Amino acid sequence: SQDLQWLLTRQSSSFIVKQKGLGKVFSREPNNLAAIHSYTYSGIVNDKSVGIEAAPKGRGVVVSTRKTKSAPNQVANTRSEYVVKKGGSRRAAGKVANIVAKNGYRPDLRKAAVARASMIMRSQRSRKAPYARKARG
Repeated sequence: SQDLQWLLTRQSSSFIVKQKGLGKVFSREPNNLAAIHSYTYSGIVNDKSVGIEAAPKGRGVVVSTRKTKSAPNQVANTRSEYVVKKGGSRRAAGKVANIVAKNGYRPDLRKAAVARASMIMRSQRSRKAPYARKARG
């Protein structure tokens, strides 16, 4: 069960990242939207988890979801990926929200998924050239 898995991996996991002075324990596990080591955001423990990464080439995001009905011994079939490339960050955020909501994934992850997709799309934007001031006189 999910609770038993969390009790086993809560204290000892290779994905745990602890840093002095921050007060929080972070996690590098896949499908962890907030990168916080907690039961809510854990991508390994929860059956229905959602992960968002940057697209491998250029702009866009890849939304990976975990299938619950796949057999445990078929690792290749446990994930499905959706690539969102076209449109701006608002369209990508809407598509991510639809993927999370319409496929029956946890509604508490919807806001975190949209926030992460927006951050990734914002980081992929090209920066504007700074305004060059004209010399007076």
